[in-house]
Amino acid sequence: MTDSSTSTLKFVVTGGGIAGLICAYLLREIGHDVVVLEKSSRKEQVTSDHGGVRIPPNMMRLLQALPRTEELLEAKASKCAGILFHQCKEGERAELVGKMDFAQEVMNDLGCDFYFIPHKDLHEHLYTLCIECGVNLIHEFEVVEVQTSKPPNGNGPLRVMNKSGDFVTGDIIIGADGKNSVVRKILLTEEDETEEVDSNTSDSEKSSLSTIKAIVGATLSIPISLLKSDPELEPLLRGENHWMVYMGNGTSIAMARYGPDLYLLDLTYGQHPLPGDKDSEWLAPGTPAQSVLDKAQEYDGRVQKLINLGKRSHWNIQTVHALPRYVSKLNQVVVVGDAAHSMYINGTHNTAASFEDAFTLSRLFSRFSSTQQLKSNASFFLNSYQQIQQKRTRAMETSEMNTMLLLGIPPGIEREGRNSGFKLTLHLDGADDATLERVWAGYVAQFDYDARDAVDEWWMTWARPGNRDSSIIGGVSVISTQ
Repeated sequence: MTDSSTSTLKFVVTGGGIAGLICAYLLREIGHDVVVLEKSSRKEQVTSDHGGVRIPPNMMRLLQALPRTEELLEAKASKCAGILFHQCKEGERAELVGKMDFAQEVMNDLGCDFYFIPHKDLHEHLYTLCIECGVNLIHEFEVVEVQTSKPPNGNGPLRVMNKSGDFVTGDIIIGADGKNSVVRKILLTEEDETEEVDSNTSDSEKSSLSTIKAIVGATLSIPISLLKSDPELEPLLRGENHWMVYMGNGTSIAMARYGPDLYLLDLTYGQHPLPGDKDSEWLAPGTPAQSVLDKAQEYDGRVQKLINLGKRSHWNIQTVHALPRYVSKLNQVVVVGDAAHSMYINGTHNTAASFEDAFTLSRLFSRFSSTQQLKSNASFFLNSYQQIQQKRTRAMETSEMNTMLLLGIPPGIEREGRNSGFKLTLHLDGADDATLERVWAGYVAQFDYDARDAVDEWWMTWARPGNRDSSIIGGVSVISTQ
């Protein structure tokens, strides 16, 4: 780790979830002071054992850069062999209509596999890394207000306050406070004031993101031991671990094994919220599993039996903001993870996007080694982050939204067309790489991305030393490196 006495900015991270911890760890590792403010107690975090994380290849190649990742995955994770798509038929067994095998040839080309891991295990791993490298973690600090500097005193201290009026100051605030972010309100206020137009978003992307204004999902965590003791469910644990997707009428359910002890079932709407749907906090006790079963009457009997094995369900409602900017106009505040994105929590890339945010941000802020250079160029780094992440994040959001809507198509011609297309994938055994790539190009394309390479390419194009003496990028003057 760089000596923080020679090159320090102070980052205040609101939110001690996965998005906040990975940001904090990476920034501390390059020498900055980092404070993480988390509203829950440490005990609440440690005792929470629900939920899981998907680790697609684009996240895996970043995760494996962290210490002890191999040991973590070996002990706590399960590899995903692919995705199996089933069409639900009320009163009948669901029909297998499609499959996406993660063929070893394709995964070898990507350089990484796809994994599932319990949320608590990845969170605890990141928490330990943060403690080891000197991140200051403050629990039971619920952020209610962020005070930013106003012109002409644009360089004044930033304050993050709790309900008691206590505050923490810093140079840059990172909002990693989830789907109900307090920090995001700053950006939404700025958006309302200026009605900015996002020039990097195509009409088709805007249409996809505006289809649904709120995403509803629920998660059930089921002990593996309960499946082993049931003759009808035990076969789900045999052989390779596939992501089992069941497609219903306006909803879908995805389920898989997450490590040695956890089986996870996620319900997601491909439609607008229904009357009675309620959002809940991540660490809340949850609601009876019956609330999920009520939405799954058309599903396969095995799926319903699995739901009955779960004690509590955890519901979430994400408002789709489609933020035009992730950085405030004065370049003092940046949002990451669910505070920034509209990628559904039960989807493929929700946590992967948080990792990409963190690695992009930290790689930019690692470019200089002196405090003067860092502070002079902080605005440039944040605007660079905005430019890099805007295009990438919008592409991921669009892909995830399209997938969510596709899986929840109601009965009719459109569903029949979808299933007919899916059925072509049932006859790809032995297909060559070119055929496999063609069939799943849209999905796999999101895997073939390295956030670190994206920063390096951006830097070489826009900010390499030979170009920096008189550069102005995005309205931000860039100083010389001399």
